[in-house]
Amino acid sequence: MSEFQQRACAVAVAKMFRTKHFNICDLDAIARTMGRETALAGRDYNALQALHCVNWADMGPELQRMTREKCLELLGLPPQTVETVEPVQPAAKPSEQPRRLRLAFWRSQ
Repeated sequence: MSEFQQRACAVAVAKMFRTKHFNICDLDAIARTMGRETALAGRDYNALQALHCVNWADMGPELQRMTREKCLELLGLPPQTVETVEPVQPAAKPSEQPRRLRLAFWRSQ
């Protein structure tokens, strides 16, 4: 693979694991780029297809880990790659609401 293809695949794998839900289309595109289409067959791939568009949060931590590892296995990548890609974290809510300005600040007292 060219450097461009390698970098594109690296970004695509990170995106696949960071979005809110699992998208089998991302896995398919990465596999085509890497020349690993033949690996996308069998019952494990069918199980991944069943998880298409399921939110990562709805899977639970164990199934999340297994799904990520299976994707990497089918792509021929080491499972340690999962540790370098952090899953999406919900945005932190502000602890304090912004204060509203007084509407009549121009009144003389």
